[in-house]
Amino acid sequence: MQKPLHLIYITGLGDHNVDNQRRAVDTWRWYGVESEVFQVLWADREPWQPKFDRLLARIDDLNAQGKDVGLVGVSAGATAVINAYAARKGVLVGVVLIAGKVNRPAAIGGRFRSDNPAFITSALNCQDALVTLTAEDRRRILSRFGIIDEVVPFKDSIITGARNRVSLTIGHTPTIGLQISFGAWSFIHFLKRQAAARAE
Repeated sequence: MQKPLHLIYITGLGDHNVDNQRRAVDTWRWYGVESEVFQVLWADREPWQPKFDRLLARIDDLNAQGKDVGLVGVSAGATAVINAYAARKGVLVGVVLIAGKVNRPAAIGGRFRSDNPAFITSALNCQDALVTLTAEDRRRILSRFGIIDEVVPFKDSIITGARNRVSLTIGHTPTIGLQISFGAWSFIHFLKRQAAARAE
């Protein structure tokens, strides 16, 4: 019997108010999954490590409850997803990145660096985490990005060996908003397939 699938949505920068995102994530139950929002609070000056430890602890807690777990990360949250996936790839069924900033941390602008130090640490750690992922691991990553993104260029979202897919959207926020609402059914289907494959 397949386990319940629980998805953790990981926020990007500017996540002091995520009410609209939370409403979108709440609708994922329509597709037969459980979901929750992991609010990183990137700009609260807390270092990255305790934030990361809380995320890993939540993954472990859900796994101990007998649930399959998948991650969905947007923008800066994609770095947290890759870091967690590398640390718990034996537990996580798969991960989804939306407009994810996973490459070229040196290109992150000065204002983002000064306002969100935890993000910089996560982005740098992400580079090391990517190296540890095998070809099989990478096939359980779905990365979606817009045609044009003024904040995160698509080359920063592409991961070699992952399922890289273009969303027919323009703009960073519109891409995220449309994907976590109207696009959710398809990436949830992807994660369900990954969970089913692991159960075989």
